[in-house]
Amino acid sequence: MKNMWRVAVLVCLMGSIVSGALFAQSDLGTISGFVKDPSGGTVANAKITIRNNRGVERVATSNDSGYYTITNVPPGLYTVAAEAPGFRRYESKDNKVDPTANLAVDVVLTVGSASETVEVSASAVELQTESASVQEVVTRKQIDSLEINGRNPIFMANLVPGTRGGTLANLSFNFSQGPSNINGARTPESLITYDGAPAVRTRSNGTSLGAADVDSTQEIQILTADYSPEYGRSSGGQIRITSKSGSQEFHGAAYEYVRNTIFNANTWQRNTVPATTGVTAPVHYNQFGYNIGGPLFIPNHFNTDKSKVFWYWGEEWVRYIFTDTNSTTTVPTLKMRTGDFSELLDPNNPFVTRKDAAGNKIPVVVKDPATGAQFVASMNPGDPNYNPACTSAAGCPNVIPVARLSPNGLGILKAYPAPNLTTLINGNQNWFFQASHPQYQRKDTVAVDINLTEKQRLRLRRVYFSFWEYQPLDGGTNETPKFFDRPNQTNSIDYVWTVSPTKVNEVLLTASKDNVHIPVDQARFLDRTTVGLNYSYIFPQGKLIPTRIPTVNMDHPPASQPLIWTICLA
Repeated sequence: MKNMWRVAVLVCLMGSIVSGALFAQSDLGTISGFVKDPSGGTVANAKITIRNNRGVERVATSNDSGYYTITNVPPGLYTVAAEAPGFRRYESKDNKVDPTANLAVDVVLTVGSASETVEVSASAVELQTESASVQEVVTRKQIDSLEINGRNPIFMANLVPGTRGGTLANLSFNFSQGPSNINGARTPESLITYDGAPAVRTRSNGTSLGAADVDSTQEIQILTADYSPEYGRSSGGQIRITSKSGSQEFHGAAYEYVRNTIFNANTWQRNTVPATTGVTAPVHYNQFGYNIGGPLFIPNHFNTDKSKVFWYWGEEWVRYIFTDTNSTTTVPTLKMRTGDFSELLDPNNPFVTRKDAAGNKIPVVVKDPATGAQFVASMNPGDPNYNPACTSAAGCPNVIPVARLSPNGLGILKAYPAPNLTTLINGNQNWFFQASHPQYQRKDTVAVDINLTEKQRLRLRRVYFSFWEYQPLDGGTNETPKFFDRPNQTNSIDYVWTVSPTKVNEVLLTASKDNVHIPVDQARFLDRTTVGLNYSYIFPQGKLIPTRIPTVNMDHPPASQPLIWTICLA
């Protein structure tokens, strides 16, 4: 009875484990082939052994047809050895197994003593015939040979036929989709994974969860069509990034990439503004990090042969501070901020943009909504239409009398920054602003490989990505700045158990986390009470900022219709 309960519990446990693993996709590959004698005949019961420099060793036996297969093989370089009675020992080195790929290694044994060894070197596979999958692998050698602006390895997928969009010329060191299309599929239909863990933001049109560390990336596999059903979750292509592992020897590196103002020329736009003519916008870009990996051992006590436990740790930081500009903006003039719109009666005024059918500019007439007549202010303080901005005894058209001015209406105009350009840019843009725009990023890549026994292996991977940004000109002005704080991560645990030469069990569990915090800079956020806005909110409760400003939309209708302002009081 106890044994029955144990079996039931084990079945339930394995069922729950498999259910969790369905959402992840393994990056393990397969080595298979035929064992033959010099005449081409098949050799049954030959012992096939594969091993790499990380302590992974697997054994299989060829069947009656001389065929062998070894599944769930971690990516890397392998030595394939074959032994059979009456034949020399066969050994083939540097056989490269790509993630999720099938590698064919056929063996031809020669007659002789088993104490003799025939060594061959693996050759590049010109055509992958083991499956119908259309795929390509970007190797570590290719990654080292090509420069990437921003060191984001996802852009290496652009090297594969069938991918479109994106460019290696632009600086991109953080969130990215990589190629915008793979074999014509829309961007959200493709999948990005880090060590089998999904790394696509579900609410951002296919953007990645952070960015992998290029120095900690071993390979990048791009599946474009006809790949195995186990790599589902997407109707488009897949970009599968595999992290480095530790090996039996210690390896490490440290680096820094620098960009600075002293290396840059000024932009044409800044040269059009007297205050910034000949003055290069400050920019400071530092991308630096290190990585180290090797065996975990204690001399004469633990893992003395350096074949059990391996580790890898990589960290990278980006400190990017550039000058953010608003690309110039049109704001209400100083006269408009007092209710004086007389400037708009001049059809040559740059702020007059509406035209009739003949292409002639139409002056803007400000009318009294109560009478439909044009506003005309008086310079006489005793007159109901008085406005101190009026200096003509004959009256001032398009100037709103003080008595008819709405404090909240003036407040909306004053909520815009005051103009600071005397020479207009791009026709009617009269405000220019620049501010420091920092972006800070950190990447952590951790890998641990454990050979529990000769038949059981455990692999752990964690990619942590932290991105912080301050946007001083969010919305086009300096009055609504905000922050971005995005701590993202992917984690995977892969357990492989070789039950027998013909049975292999793999359990892959992954967890991905996408956090996005977008708080506003309350200390620098415009307080509406400082510009005279005091209307009641429609929904006064639960405001993050109780003195926030409204949303204002200004439409530009045809010349025959009046200008429409839509004000949201929420």
